[in-house]
Amino acid sequence: MPQELGRLLLIKIGDAASPEVFDNLCGIKTRSFNLSANEVDTTIPDCNNPGGAVQKTGEPGIVTRTFNGSGAFVSGATQAILMGHVRGGTKFNAKVIVPGEGAYAGSWMVSDFEFSGEMEGNMEFSATFTAAGALTFTAEAVTPVNSLLPSIAGIAQEGVELKAFPGVWSGNPVFTFQWKKDGTNISGATTDAYTPVTGDIGSTITVAVTATNSTGSASATSGGTADVVAA
Repeated sequence: MPQELGRLLLIKIGDAASPEVFDNLCGIKTRSFNLSANEVDTTIPDCNNPGGAVQKTGEPGIVTRTFNGSGAFVSGATQAILMGHVRGGTKFNAKVIVPGEGAYAGSWMVSDFEFSGEMEGNMEFSATFTAAGALTFTAEAVTPVNSLLPSIAGIAQEGVELKAFPGVWSGNPVFTFQWKKDGTNISGATTDAYTPVTGDIGSTITVAVTATNSTGSASATSGGTADVVAA
């Protein structure tokens, strides 16, 4: 699996228009996104063995979602929108994009903002964004990956239907099928079922499955049947 790049972790600020447009907050050099939950202590001593060791137990409490970013202060429309919310102490819509994970979208607030700068050099800023409401998580779309090969159910016999099963894939894809005779495509055999004909007798049947989603596609081929026999 490829290593995800830290620079792809970012926050997009909404412009409050309809439809709303989300643009990257520019200038951020260092960023982090924290997913945490308070721990609620549910430990109860054993009343039947009060002198024994007490096993600590707990459960999640209030969850917190926080994005921290710092870097060069870059003037622009998105920065101006953000500064309006900072000065007014108001909530706004934003999305945190976590590479390899997905997007956390919803209402946010700036809980801390700081300017910094030397007499020489660029103006810098740092900001802490805290979720101001329940966030909606959308998993990152990835090209389908096969973890269990397609398979064929049925008897390899002339006139008896064979059924294709696509196997197991990630990425919530849709499937297309191509049946093959001895590795060569069978013209028009592109559904999830195929019935061998006389010309298939003595040949092995396989099926290739192509999985496709919004990111891309990938293919995998089943194992072969026994040689097709006559009816």
